[in-house]
Amino acid sequence: MRVFKRVCALLLCLMVLARPLPALAADATATTQAATQATTQAATTQAAPSLELPTPKDLVGKRYGSVIGSAAPGLIEAAFPGVHESDFTYLNNISEMVGALQANKIDCFVLDKPVSELVAARNEGMAAQSEPLVTDHYGFALPKGSPLTAKVNETIAKLKADGSIEAAYQKWTGSDESAKTMPAQDWDAPNGTLRAVADTESEPDCYYRENQIVGFSPEIVLDIAKELGYHVEFKSAPLASLLAELGSGKADVGLSLLSITEERKQAVDMTDPYYDGGLVAVVRVAEDAAGPSKGFFEGLADSFNRTFFVENRWQLILSGLGVTLLISVASGALGTALGFATMLARRRGNRLAEALVRGFEGLMGRLPIVVVLMVFYYVVFAAFDLPGALVAVLVFTLAFGASAGAIMWNSVRAVDVGQTEASLALGFDDRQTFFGVVLPQAARQFLPLLTGQFVSLVKDTAVVGYITVIDLTRAGDLIRSRTMEAFFSLLATAVIYFAICCLFAWALGAFNRRFEYESRPRTI
Repeated sequence: MRVFKRVCALLLCLMVLARPLPALAADATATTQAATQATTQAATTQAAPSLELPTPKDLVGKRYGSVIGSAAPGLIEAAFPGVHESDFTYLNNISEMVGALQANKIDCFVLDKPVSELVAARNEGMAAQSEPLVTDHYGFALPKGSPLTAKVNETIAKLKADGSIEAAYQKWTGSDESAKTMPAQDWDAPNGTLRAVADTESEPDCYYRENQIVGFSPEIVLDIAKELGYHVEFKSAPLASLLAELGSGKADVGLSLLSITEERKQAVDMTDPYYDGGLVAVVRVAEDAAGPSKGFFEGLADSFNRTFFVENRWQLILSGLGVTLLISVASGALGTALGFATMLARRRGNRLAEALVRGFEGLMGRLPIVVVLMVFYYVVFAAFDLPGALVAVLVFTLAFGASAGAIMWNSVRAVDVGQTEASLALGFDDRQTFFGVVLPQAARQFLPLLTGQFVSLVKDTAVVGYITVIDLTRAGDLIRSRTMEAFFSLLATAVIYFAICCLFAWALGAFNRRFEYESRPRTI
């Protein structure tokens, strides 16, 4: 507890020191607009010769970074014979690629043109090459054989012809933040609602802002839905999980600058291109060309402000914390009940029950929880439109129940058989003997172990972001995708996990002490 208090005090001091003074603080929109204008100007004035690797040809034989699920590696290999699969390092998101480039673990990373320019402008010491590596064409993804594919293609052609797509692109890639608003869905929707899943880590194309999915591609989806008589319900998923959402029938359309490739066409329907662009490499700036950087404390304060206060991003962290607590507490309670049930099933000595419980515990104990989570969400419950949080509770209930049941059973078996024999000899029946004599002694052994297991469960829930659930960890990832900085978002996530784990450990420890005979007051 002493360490916990010191960490909280340190975080509080940083918040007080880093928060801008009221007289100097701007509102979220003004702050974001000023930052975007400054970074856009920096991007346009960066000269190509100042780069360590100025042209795409200089990248042959170098180390590339790419987001998991991106089509960029295949496109670059086809365009440059000297580039091979082994040259690529696959990372989970853009902020991880930024960190890898800064740490010299890769020589460049590849993104779509509007995204790469914004990423480079927001990070000192790197810039986007002026010449694209390859040209690319982007479309929306729909489930294989979707009846909407032809209608969407017709609408895309219409929106191209009347200039709507070009106007939307200019709006979302421009510097006027006040203009970047999503159309209100105030039209009639006789055909119902389309479920759209998006990779929300690719600003300005598709990203989270004030708990809403916004960007260039989401606006085009809304324009298409308006023409076809639909409303749209957006949800977020990592790029690696986007096509799985479509294949399992949990979404009707996928978006976020998806390259149209033959491989993707085999799995889903790809629409005609609504935007033609290209892949651009982000590389380091030569040391002699790097401009002056901010002071340490100035940069720290600016980073803290943008991570938590710009666009009220602290609300996203708070919302993610609520989801983490909900999944953890519900899974812990239900898993404890499941473990107790399996322990009772084994107590009778039934061979079939023993074999089933052993098989269940062995299966859940030997499979990675993230694999089980994705199998349940995308395969077992593919035909059911269940919320991701509900599926997560089910999976973690099974996982915790398996381990809790094994712990309880081993503790029951550890109670001396003489206790049972003595109780039966005194005239107690089997039920009274177990619940009145054996179980209380076993509880003193398994309750501390279950406390540690529950704390591990809280930490394990960090993987639920793979199935479109925005928990605490996923919220931190979304913030990192906007700020392109890892320090404060990761620090906040770590401190919050540490705090809630300490809180749960303390509360459960206090509960466990009620069963410690030695700690009870004695009177003579």
